[in-house]
Amino acid sequence: MSVQYDSTETLLNATWVAVLLSERDVAGQIPLNYVTNPAVSLSAACFGNRIYDREDAAKCFSNLVAVGYRRLVVDLYWSVNRRTWSFCPVSVPAESGVTVSSGTSTTSTTTASADSATVTGTTDSHGHTLYELGSYKCTNGLDPYTLAEVLVGYFRETNSRLTVYTAYLVLNLHVAASDSTPDEPASTISGGQMPSGTELAGSILGMALQDFIYSPAQLASDRRNLNQSWYKVEQGYMPITEYFTVHENEAGEQSTPDGWPSSKYIQLAKRDRVLIEYGSIDSQLMNYNLSTEENLVFPPGQLTSDVRISATTNGTLTSGCLYEPGLTRISQTNSSWAISSRFPVPDGLSTDATMASLSNVLSGITACGLSPMLNTTLFGQTADQQVEHYRNVSLASSWAWAIGEPHDAKYGGGDGDPKYDRCAIMDLTLDGHWRSTNCTEQRRGACRIGNSPFSWVLSDLTESFSNVSNTCPPGSSFAVPRTGLENTYLYRHLLSLPETEVDLSSTNPAHREVFVDFNSIDVTSCWVSGGYEARCPYASDPQQIERRTVLVAAIAGIVVLIITALTFFVKCNANRRNSRRRKRVIEGWEYEGVPS
Repeated sequence: MSVQYDSTETLLNATWVAVLLSERDVAGQIPLNYVTNPAVSLSAACFGNRIYDREDAAKCFSNLVAVGYRRLVVDLYWSVNRRTWSFCPVSVPAESGVTVSSGTSTTSTTTASADSATVTGTTDSHGHTLYELGSYKCTNGLDPYTLAEVLVGYFRETNSRLTVYTAYLVLNLHVAASDSTPDEPASTISGGQMPSGTELAGSILGMALQDFIYSPAQLASDRRNLNQSWYKVEQGYMPITEYFTVHENEAGEQSTPDGWPSSKYIQLAKRDRVLIEYGSIDSQLMNYNLSTEENLVFPPGQLTSDVRISATTNGTLTSGCLYEPGLTRISQTNSSWAISSRFPVPDGLSTDATMASLSNVLSGITACGLSPMLNTTLFGQTADQQVEHYRNVSLASSWAWAIGEPHDAKYGGGDGDPKYDRCAIMDLTLDGHWRSTNCTEQRRGACRIGNSPFSWVLSDLTESFSNVSNTCPPGSSFAVPRTGLENTYLYRHLLSLPETEVDLSSTNPAHREVFVDFNSIDVTSCWVSGGYEARCPYASDPQQIERRTVLVAAIAGIVVLIITALTFFVKCNANRRNSRRRKRVIEGWEYEGVPS
C-alpha cells in the first residue's frame, strides 16, 4: 500500500507564511549555493526512538517539509539478503511463517529465511508487524519509495507561485546489520553483494522523482551556454552574476565554470523542485559505483560544505562565521553550500529555555551565511509525535525578520493605507533584524555600492520611504540584503559608523533604524523590492496573496467553529424536531413539516 503526503501540519500562522515567502522572494535571484535553508537529519527527527514504522515515517517526512525544512539528510541501509534499501539499520527478515496472538496487544513470531533465526515482533497501530531486531523495531517496506511518494505529493500540492520551494536530498549510504546480530557493525560487502543498476539508491530516487529533478546533467548543459539557459528567461529570474565567474567567447556566448542557477529559475522557469546529492558512503560500501548515476545525482561534496562552528548560548558564533570585515568579493567568503551540521543543543534547561537558546544560535548561524542542520531528536519526541518543536527550530532559521515580524501580515489594508506598517527597516537594537513600519516615517536608507553584495553606504538624507531612494550617494542605489550574510555585512557596516550617524542609545529612532528596499505597499504581505511603486508579481487579483496570508491563520479556527456550529445546530434541530413531533402528536398532528 502506498503512502501519501499529509499536509495537516502546516504553517497555520499568517506571519510565518509571510516570513518564509518574503525571504524566499528576496533571495530569488541569488544562486542556490548561497541561499541558506534549514536542514534536518531524518534519522534524528523521525527515528530517534529507533522505531522504523512506515506510516509514522511518512507522517514525519510530511511534517518536516510542511513546516519549512528544505534539506533532508537521508540515511539508507543496503540489505544484502533482500537486495533492497531501507531506513532501518538492520536487515528486516523475510517472513516464512507468522503467528499472531489475539487481544489488543498482539505478538507475532517469524522465522528469518536468511539466518534461520527467530525474530519476535509486535503489531503496531496500523496493523503491521514491527520486528524486534536488537534495539530496533522495524516494519517491512520502509524504503526510498516511501520518501519519494511523500515528496511527489508535496511537490504536486505546493506547485503554485506562492507555495513552491526547492528541496535537497543528501543520501548517506550504509550496509544493514544482519538480523542475527542486529547491534553489531555490518560486514564489508563486495562483488555480487553490492547494489547495481536500478538497485542503486540514487537511481531509485532519481527515477521516482524524475519529473521534478534538477540534475548534474542539466547543470552542466546550462553552464555551457548561459545565453540559452539562465539568461534566456525574464530578467527577474536570472541569477545575480556577482556570485559566480562568467567567461565569454568570441561569438559572445557566455559560460560559467562554477555558477549555479537561482531559485526563481529552478522553481518558476524550469519548474524543477529537487536536487539530490550523495553524502557519506560507509567503508563497507567502498566499491559503490557512482559513475552510472552522474546524470541524476550529484557526487559527494557538490551540494554540501560542512563548516565547524562554536557558539555561545546567546547566538554569537565564536568560530566558523563567514563574515570577515573588509572583504567585498564573494570568492573571499567561501560560503558556497556552507552548512553547519553540528551546533550546540543545551542540556539541563527547561523546554522554553532550550528553545530560546536554540533560536539564538540558529539565528546566529544563518546570519553568518550557514545553513543549520538539526541532528537531534528534540526533547525525545520525533516530528510525527510532536511537530511544534521542529516547526519552531525551522522558523528560528529565519535570517531577516525579528520575532513576530512583519506584524502587518494579518491586516488587509488598502493601497498605501497609512494605518498599516508596510515598509521594512533594519532595527539595529534587534541585532540587525527587520521590522515593518509606517512608510511615512523619516529614516535614512541602505544603499548598495555598485552591484557588490557586501558593500554598503547610508543615504545622505533622512526621508520617507517614497523619497529615500533619491538620496543615495553617487555610485550606490537603494537596496535590500538578499541573504543572511549580506544582511550581516550591512548591519556591521552600520555599527562601524560614527555616533553622529548611528547611536543605539539615542532616543531618536532615526539613529537606530534604517530603511531597506522592501515593502508591501501594493498588497499586504506581498513583500517586494524595487522602490515605492513596486508591484506584487503574483496575481492580477491583488487579493490572492492577502487571502492566503490572512486566511491561512484563520482557516483552522474557522473549520473548528463550523464543525462545532454544525454539530450544535444539528443537535438543536434534532431536539427541536423531536419536540415538535411530540407536540404535534399530542395535538393530533400526524405529519411533519410546515403545513400549507
